[in-house]
Amino acid sequence: MKGFTAAMANGEAIHYIDRKRWLWSMSVLFPLQPFLGISLHASTGIEAWLLLPLFLGYIVGPLADWVFGEDTNNPPAEVVMALDRDRYYRVLTYLVVPLHFISLIGAAWWAGTQALSWWAFLGLAVVAGITSGLGINTGHELGHKKSKLERTLAKIVLAVPFYGHFWIEHNRGHHRDVSTPEDPASARMGESIYRFACREIPGAFKRAWEIENGKSKRAGCNDTKIHRGVSRTRSCNPCCYPSFSNSAC
Repeated sequence: MKGFTAAMANGEAIHYIDRKRWLWSMSVLFPLQPFLGISLHASTGIEAWLLLPLFLGYIVGPLADWVFGEDTNNPPAEVVMALDRDRYYRVLTYLVVPLHFISLIGAAWWAGTQALSWWAFLGLAVVAGITSGLGINTGHELGHKKSKLERTLAKIVLAVPFYGHFWIEHNRGHHRDVSTPEDPASARMGESIYRFACREIPGAFKRAWEIENGKSKRAGCNDTKIHRGVSRTRSCNPCCYPSFSNSAC
């Protein structure tokens, strides 16, 4: 099993082994959750199977957390840079990008081609929506990297949850104003998740446009180039959605 060695501040060597190294590869399959329910529905005809990912995420997952407790196996700070340079972990984030698209398009195709009851259709839509929202997590991680490839993949995967402005707002807005009243992405004291979402989602989109507007004006660009960062990421969205209308025909 691969290990990582680094020197501590006092000069002493430290060696770390990631004992879950190969288990991390299973995380790549997480966006494919809708296909668990779809495959069981296809083989049994029982619509309730389409809700299986919700059961796993909101019942089985929390119970597993309670049973196994907190995972304290964190890498020491001294080896974090070595872990970051290991391409194995980076390649996992690359592989998950197309799976987000496959999951969303596959769920939409199944919903559009099967005679589902209203509650099964709604349940599958919720499953697809939650799974698609995980694309923000993937885009967040890739958007923090420096390479052009990873930042491009971040913009592409953010098309799945239709949240392309995130890479601009998060890196150049939230990180600058975090935990201040000016930051829509920082929760207020005592604020519920629902009130936060209603304030953060439009607020983050608005700030992304303001950031790009200011950038364009400082660069002396004409009006046609203002907001081009937001517009460029939004242009990825039409690549996803024509397949939806086709699946419903």
